[in-house]
Amino acid sequence: MSIFSKCKRRTALFLSFIIILGTLSGCSPKNLDVRLSRINDQAEAFTRYMINICESLPKKPGWEEQRAAESLPMDPSVMTPWINTCIAGMVTDDINADIQDDLFLNVNHDWLRDAGFRPGYSTELRLLQAADTVRERCFELLKDKSLVSSPDGETAHDAALVQGMYGLILDWDHRNEEGLEPFKPMVERLTAVKSLDEMTEFLLSEDNYCFGIFPAGVGLSVNSQDSSLYEINISSTGLMAYSDSAEYDKETVSGKRRKEFDDNVFSYMLSRFGIEGEEKQRYMEDAFAFEAGIAPYIKSTLDWASPNAVREAINPVTMEDIASFCDAFPLPEFMEAYGYADSKLINLEEPLWLLAMNELYREESLDMIKAYTLKGMLRGIMNISDEEAFRAYQDYAGQFAGITDNEPDEDIAYETARAYFPYCFDRLYIDRYLSEEMRAEIEKLCRDCIDTYREMLSENEWLSADTIKEAINKLDHMTIHAVYPDKWADDSIYSFASAEEGGSYWKAVKSVMMGSHERTLSRINGVVDKDIWGIDILDTNAYYNAVDNSINIIPGFFCDVSYRSDMSLEEKYGALGTVIGHEISHAFDTKGAQYDAYGNVSNWWTDADYEAFMKRAEKLVRYYDKVVAFDNGIPYRGQLVQTEAIADMAGMKCMLKMAEKEKDFDYEKFFTANAELWARKDTQEAAENAAMFDPHPLHYLRANVCAQQFDEFLDTFEVKEGDGMYLAPEDRIAVW
Repeated sequence: MSIFSKCKRRTALFLSFIIILGTLSGCSPKNLDVRLSRINDQAEAFTRYMINICESLPKKPGWEEQRAAESLPMDPSVMTPWINTCIAGMVTDDINADIQDDLFLNVNHDWLRDAGFRPGYSTELRLLQAADTVRERCFELLKDKSLVSSPDGETAHDAALVQGMYGLILDWDHRNEEGLEPFKPMVERLTAVKSLDEMTEFLLSEDNYCFGIFPAGVGLSVNSQDSSLYEINISSTGLMAYSDSAEYDKETVSGKRRKEFDDNVFSYMLSRFGIEGEEKQRYMEDAFAFEAGIAPYIKSTLDWASPNAVREAINPVTMEDIASFCDAFPLPEFMEAYGYADSKLINLEEPLWLLAMNELYREESLDMIKAYTLKGMLRGIMNISDEEAFRAYQDYAGQFAGITDNEPDEDIAYETARAYFPYCFDRLYIDRYLSEEMRAEIEKLCRDCIDTYREMLSENEWLSADTIKEAINKLDHMTIHAVYPDKWADDSIYSFASAEEGGSYWKAVKSVMMGSHERTLSRINGVVDKDIWGIDILDTNAYYNAVDNSINIIPGFFCDVSYRSDMSLEEKYGALGTVIGHEISHAFDTKGAQYDAYGNVSNWWTDADYEAFMKRAEKLVRYYDKVVAFDNGIPYRGQLVQTEAIADMAGMKCMLKMAEKEKDFDYEKFFTANAELWARKDTQEAAENAAMFDPHPLHYLRANVCAQQFDEFLDTFEVKEGDGMYLAPEDRIAVW
């Protein structure tokens, strides 16, 4: 039922919306009015904010030397409870530890000391061996021209798409010949906008849909109350300068770095289109002013990490509701123009944002809206135009992430082609490299883990019988996506001319965009086919999907440290086994616990059980809040990592319970394999960015905090009170 179903007149609708917003955001109608009155004031205050910054944008020459002088080494004396040995340069011959003091450092010392960054990467992991294997095999597929002439029509089509896109990306001669010419008409049209009506017309244009930005996210999703149905989901304005709304209030070191990247990209592209001097400065100031004006009404990264975020984001609306509410912002017109308005199910993630966005979309804000739209478009075309723009983007991205060497063009072309056509690569890969035997083995390990969770839940002492019954029911209905599916989405909707056929990269991108839109329209008001996984099985990843209650254990994750058929049982349990257990645990973490056995948001916990669960989770949050991972004041935030931290510990508990059934189980091999799995090395910039935005704990914490929860670790390595890895039983934070 729509939250506005009883409000037919605009006045009644507005009042109801204010009351609902007050409930969701913790503010009353009175102070909400005050907040809204601040929007234009804030935008005006920021209008001149960037004038000096724009005149002194950082340039590439000398930045590497400056970074080397300023960033390393960090001061480890302030770090607790362990040194952040994931930061490049931290581990030397002189910095090591006994396993009783630092498991992660002891097991991975030589790797952490010696590992280098591959070109274009700000992070190195042992797990990237999996990506290397996938890449090498996919390059064989890209080079095999016989696939295009395969008698199997699907194979031929898949090969034509991936090989064609790969070739267009690397066709620098043609891309340089075209340069920015294909995009000049749309940029000229945008810069010529003189009224809000003209601005609206441009926002609704196909050029903007394919290459630009609309100040709202509108896309296909799965309904939260019935996961068998599709819905259209509306999300808030994309923030390009900082990406996190909290940064507009208080800038962090990571935020400053991100904004410098955004400034550099926008400034460069404005210059490429002949926009210089005061005009350039105004565009940059106004674009930032728009984001700063709307940011206070958009949830932050930390807000989205809250367990409450799941339910707060469920706000069913109708097109009548949206049209009645948006008297200025052309969201209804956008949805009508692109077919989204036909959906019977529509969800609005952030009502407060939409209220503010409608107030901001006024004639007096035209310059800001126009500048924001221009920035979105220029960013969108920077990587698909000529080589000069592409190289500039690489340089600025390198400064942001601390990268000194660019990734080879061939690798970028492969990764980009795979991003456009993941399922085409997947099908070709399965035919050549995967087997039913592998799928059967991984599926069995998943089932064994699920069975062990049933035991863990049955033995639980702090949940009621009713909640345990529902949790086991969720396990009984859990879907295992092991290795590869039997059914796929239809990719026949995609087609474009290859380089040999005279095609252009930007035209192919536009064709893919419209093809994807066609697929979206075909699914509106349809039923979700849950036999189609809808995932790229070649991703270096494994995960739980709450909306279909599935664990996804896919071959893109398999390498020497995660899974090999010749691993010992202990190594399999310590590596892939703990990962599978981790993913199952997400069904019962602070967010997964809000979804039932069928992927619907549903309250299946008793109030007392959920309160007890949250108290245990809060203890974990407090532990991580005390971690000091850097020497420059960047805080560590337990709320951001709580769900992944809970899952890490539960996954290990599951495997240790399975180990109890094995004779002469070698726990040293088990814990060593787990610590090796998480070996990771970051540039300082990448580590800081991860601490601000990544919901996973930093990898040295994933290994150490997990292991210290369990007597099996303490006993195996004779860890005693006073050792760095010791944690007293009363201080342990494992939720399950």
